[in-house]
Amino acid sequence: MLSNMNKYKHLFFDMDQTVAPARQPILSEMYELLDSLPHDIIIVSGQEVDKILWQSNNLPAYTLGQNGNHAKDLQREEIWNIPLDEAHRQEILAHIEAITKILDHELNHDWNPIEDRGAQITFSPIGNTAPVEHKKSYDPDRKKREFLMQQVPFESKELVVKIGGSTSLDYIHKDRHKGTNVQKLIDHMGWNKDECIYFGDGLYPGGNDEAVIGVIETVPVDDHNDTYRKLQEMLG
Repeated sequence: MLSNMNKYKHLFFDMDQTVAPARQPILSEMYELLDSLPHDIIIVSGQEVDKILWQSNNLPAYTLGQNGNHAKDLQREEIWNIPLDEAHRQEILAHIEAITKILDHELNHDWNPIEDRGAQITFSPIGNTAPVEHKKSYDPDRKKREFLMQQVPFESKELVVKIGGSTSLDYIHKDRHKGTNVQKLIDHMGWNKDECIYFGDGLYPGGNDEAVIGVIETVPVDDHNDTYRKLQEMLG
């Protein structure tokens, strides 16, 4: 049984497959539900802030882009922005190159397999901008990406890679992930952690929401439809 919503003031959400379909705009019913709530809405995504704003149809929300390493407030004023340095960038690209060598297909560069977002680099073997139907069928159970990580482990002192979205591997600084950045915003705003809750589809081991576990209460969801159902249930 999910908790009653009355105890919360600040609702944190992942974006892809939590608030909206992967890489697609938010559905009108989700927008209307979130926009109607008296709570603070915070979207924490591997996407860049501009993509979050587009995908959420400019929903009034705090935006923590690139796993929270680029933060903006409700007025779209920057709170912080902490990019990767060049040494980190080269380390990540070397690992992506090693993975590419064991793929059973060629990279389609028209579909942007590598996206350097500043504080995060995202690699999708099929392509970050591949057609939605291709992305849905490529690795729905994450087995392909888990196999790639087993075959070519990413060993780094300062960086980490997480399975994200429907086809992606997200490379970020290991001390600047969703968990630390959720905590950072709570501290910055002076919020009470007990009044915060996080919804995400990547709260499984190795998922890109896992780091939030233990920071605030979390609600695992299957997709954006499941988020909507669970929100409705919590709202009574």
